[in-house]
Amino acid sequence: MPELILHDRPIATVFDLLDRDENAMTASLGWGLAHNAALLRRFLEQIAPGVSLAEPPAIELQKHGPADGGFTDIELRARELHVIVEAKRGWDPPSEAQLRRYEGRFAQTSMPAQRFVVLTQNGAEQVVRHRLGAWLPAPPIALAVLGWSDLVSMASAAGRESPTAERHLAGELAAYLRGVADMRDANTNEVHVVALTRKVWDGWPADLSPVDEVEKHRLYHYPTVGNYRKIVPNYMGFRYDGRLQSIHHVDSYEIIDTPHGHVPGGPDLLWDAPVNLLHLGPPIRPDHKVPTGKGIWPNAPAVVDIDLLLTSSTIVEARNATRVRRSA
Repeated sequence: MPELILHDRPIATVFDLLDRDENAMTASLGWGLAHNAALLRRFLEQIAPGVSLAEPPAIELQKHGPADGGFTDIELRARELHVIVEAKRGWDPPSEAQLRRYEGRFAQTSMPAQRFVVLTQNGAEQVVRHRLGAWLPAPPIALAVLGWSDLVSMASAAGRESPTAERHLAGELAAYLRGVADMRDANTNEVHVVALTRKVWDGWPADLSPVDEVEKHRLYHYPTVGNYRKIVPNYMGFRYDGRLQSIHHVDSYEIIDTPHGHVPGGPDLLWDAPVNLLHLGPPIRPDHKVPTGKGIWPNAPAVVDIDLLLTSSTIVEARNATRVRRSA
């Protein structure tokens, strides 16, 4: 059977024919909720435990509100329950204008139970809950924040307990969401090499410099905004004292807005914008000295293939060889 390719990537499931943006993810989830009773049941148990429905809810995508002129991503309506789902691929919480719009939608229906659900980037659940904490919806509206990985787990479980006709598609939905929801490039041998300093940040303990964070705790953080990487790397490399010191696999990550409680000894402060906190695997140390070389600014990052980084005489040489490889 020939392999189907779309935009230079193989198509494994029917959901892979969709794009990988928020609208496609929302459409796939809405389809799954409408066509798989086990997934719908698990979703409702998660966001509205104890609420019993006499009939399955109506499920609408991109519902237009004549009064407010806006669109909701997903709405579920039954006589006992009204659910509005705001789906985000990244970590941004809904805006103040959106929250006011949702309050108006809930007020119009006045269902006995009302739920506002935010779907967010994996690892961002805590920071989104924190940032929405200032919005205190009046009862009976309740707020739930789920990561897309929660939906992957629900779809996987639904596939195991669904009738045969629904089982396969539930598994395909789980595979699709797993592939598009994780903002991490997990299928590459590229190493994102960054420079560390022994200078301690203002307000941080004297024994917790950027080098200490990596070497003592196998953690590394960087902003989610600005010119920083939007996709979390699969491998991180760290250079200081003029040479490459270690390479680490990024085992997992989370999005936080304070180091307190996340970085051992981290101060109790609130960043203006959330940061990616990477949890690093054991260090891979080069078996020879790999100095930085000439051609990289002191604080500039470099993207290098891991095999070239471990076998070249300098980071610059490995970076240049990686570029030649990419252009071949």
